[in-house]
Amino acid sequence: MKHLEFGLPVRPFMGALMCTLSLAVGCGSVEELEAERGALGKNQGKVVYGTDDRTDVYVHPDATLRARAQQSTVGLVHPEFINLTDPNNVTFPGPTLGEGLNLCTTERFWNDRRAAFCSGSLIGDDLVLTAGHCVGNAAECANTRIVFNYYRSGEGEMQRVTSADVFQCASIVARQHGNRLDEQYLDYAIVRLDRPATPRFTPAPVRTGNTPLSVGQNVAAIGSSNGIPFKIDSGGSVRDTRAGSLDFFVATSDTFAGNSGSAVYETNSYSVAGIIVRGDADYVANGTCKVVNRCGETECFGTEATYIYPALRGLCAEINNSDPRLCAGMPPPPVRPANSFTYSTSDTNNGQKNTVDKVITLGKGDVVQVGTCGLEGATENGPTSLRLVNAAGVQVANGGCSFKHRATESGDYTIRAGCSSSWSCGGTVVWKQTLNANLVRGTFNFNVSNTDSATRNTANQNVTLSYGQTIDFGTCGTDGTVPGNGDTVMRLVDVASGSVVVEHDDAHGDCGSLSHAIYTSNIVGDNRPHQIRIGCFRDTQCSGTAAYVIY
Repeated sequence: MKHLEFGLPVRPFMGALMCTLSLAVGCGSVEELEAERGALGKNQGKVVYGTDDRTDVYVHPDATLRARAQQSTVGLVHPEFINLTDPNNVTFPGPTLGEGLNLCTTERFWNDRRAAFCSGSLIGDDLVLTAGHCVGNAAECANTRIVFNYYRSGEGEMQRVTSADVFQCASIVARQHGNRLDEQYLDYAIVRLDRPATPRFTPAPVRTGNTPLSVGQNVAAIGSSNGIPFKIDSGGSVRDTRAGSLDFFVATSDTFAGNSGSAVYETNSYSVAGIIVRGDADYVANGTCKVVNRCGETECFGTEATYIYPALRGLCAEINNSDPRLCAGMPPPPVRPANSFTYSTSDTNNGQKNTVDKVITLGKGDVVQVGTCGLEGATENGPTSLRLVNAAGVQVANGGCSFKHRATESGDYTIRAGCSSSWSCGGTVVWKQTLNANLVRGTFNFNVSNTDSATRNTANQNVTLSYGQTIDFGTCGTDGTVPGNGDTVMRLVDVASGSVVVEHDDAHGDCGSLSHAIYTSNIVGDNRPHQIRIGCFRDTQCSGTAAYVIY
């Protein structure tokens, strides 16, 4: 089960108690959990500030907030916690809140059943806004059902949910999570449903301005606290606006794990101003059971909510400002290179699963440079991990934010964009392909002897290399070589310093005692003079045609 995030960037919080429940999808050790709490100082849960202001939807006195809960609010639920046997009466077989979390019987909503792992809001015909840590990648999206009408319609009564109220997460349109972007810490996702939710349901209005809220401003949060049916808390107020960064604000909303992704509304306009993402611990021990963690209105960390504007900006960049309601006043979308794609994902095990992939075609000898850095238009948000695999599924190149590869055979290759370890990341992947015929290349003959292993009397060829350029050179194994006689030794010298950057003797294999080397310049600067020097082993004689290719 997903929970509120704490600290940036971090993995989803899996509470020790949740590890005992079937609702949890992954758990770390108690020791690991406590270490994270101590190191980062914040828990992913929420907390009650002052009086617990949460109410069931049918009880709340504000008709507009009730309508937002009934028409725009969703719960994110894993399919195993939805019973669709009767399409006209969908049920949720999870445990009760009290049983699942070992709450004292005096706690509110003890008998409410739990189903949702996160919350969200409909903001477009088929677009739902939630927290980025709630839907980390395409696999998590595919395993998420998005449910409307998950609220109580009366005392002891649930609003009837039908199969028409249950949607599939079809794709992630825009997402940031725990990444530093323009000095902002963001946590949002906008996902597309498998079909339009309108006109059956109504998108919530959104706050489109990129301005801070006001300290003390009243706000309301609507969502599924701890996975139970939707609750409305309209007693919160803004504590910190973070006006300098406008990434998130801090409020005193009474929210809990499961409220991640909940909309925070301005109560003067009933527009979505933010998305709940982080907070304090939900419950504290009280003897053998647990009770709600209560803080004064000015105590504890507060509930943190990502401003909606960065989420809308990210969405509109992806859809080219095509939604006039959500994208009004947004800056022009970035112009991306033709050979590029954007991605956002998490839990990829260094780019080995849950990756976003792109197939490209390379000819033999073609060079491809791939990066979320180092190429015009490339961007990285978080620790990226990139890989290139051939048509047989064999990895041929990899790198953190960039790599370069020269194809040894023609065919389709797949760029796999992921993140380091289990982190969350994203960016714009750009690839630059240079055809083999367009590479810088050359050949030169050699017929030398008495070179003392290429330290004197060598055959030389001057070349220039810029930082990051690669040279493939040799007396065998490089395009254009004509294997000759003898045992060659070869060196590549940086002329300015006189240092040997590469030295090579026997290539073995098909080349035997001839030589072949590949070197990528790590010396900063452009067009730096280098010299290839070809000689023979000790004082023997050797001859042939050497070649080089620079890319």
